[in-house]
Amino acid sequence: MISKHRSTLLAGAVCAVICANACVLHASTIIKLDLGSVGPDLSMSAGILGTVNDGIVGTTGDQNTGIEYTSFLEAFPDISTSVASFTLSNLVAAGPAIPVGPGVVVQNFAGGTFNLYDPSNTLLLSGLLTTSSLTGTVGPPATGAVFTTNVASVTGGFLAPFIVPTSLALSANLTNVNGGAGFSLNDGVILNQFVADSVINISGNPTDLGGGLPEPGTLVLAFIALGAGAAVRRRAC
Repeated sequence: MISKHRSTLLAGAVCAVICANACVLHASTIIKLDLGSVGPDLSMSAGILGTVNDGIVGTTGDQNTGIEYTSFLEAFPDISTSVASFTLSNLVAAGPAIPVGPGVVVQNFAGGTFNLYDPSNTLLLSGLLTTSSLTGTVGPPATGAVFTTNVASVTGGFLAPFIVPTSLALSANLTNVNGGAGFSLNDGVILNQFVADSVINISGNPTDLGGGLPEPGTLVLAFIALGAGAAVRRRAC
């Protein structure tokens, strides 16, 4: 009964974060990432939150991941296996954890960056975060969520021309926090270091170029035509 009550409080706190920032975080989800299964995905240590390096040397980002494109980016083909990579880094804890109900706390963060790479280690998208909040349960059920609470900015990557630069938002759903033990507090106010598994969602609004992307089938045909044209030119040479 207590666990159910805490889960309800957590859901309510997360909704409060979203609703309080609806004016800036209104963009649709455009990228979904399910981070790799090698060890934990995220960690906070010494007040710094970011991805854990999975030790896979062939990819540039910390965590190997698949990529699901949605909304106006759906024209791009998904990467269905964990061969792309992602890094989230340098979110700095701002102040103590704030109790928002029995067993539920909010930890605010300032700053941070993220980088998403394709399987060939080409930068797909990079962004600069401003402020974020983590909401989670102290102890089981070992879940939480991180949301940007002010708009993030596009800073580069192949996908940058398709996304309004100041429309980004990032969210992360956290599970298996500290191997199921959940979050804990030092002296009742400071969030202790932790590790967790995570899935990441990135939201944004389309530029005129992004809004004009063709249907997925049309884009595939265009890529095939471009490849065929290139082959013909090579044979001609």
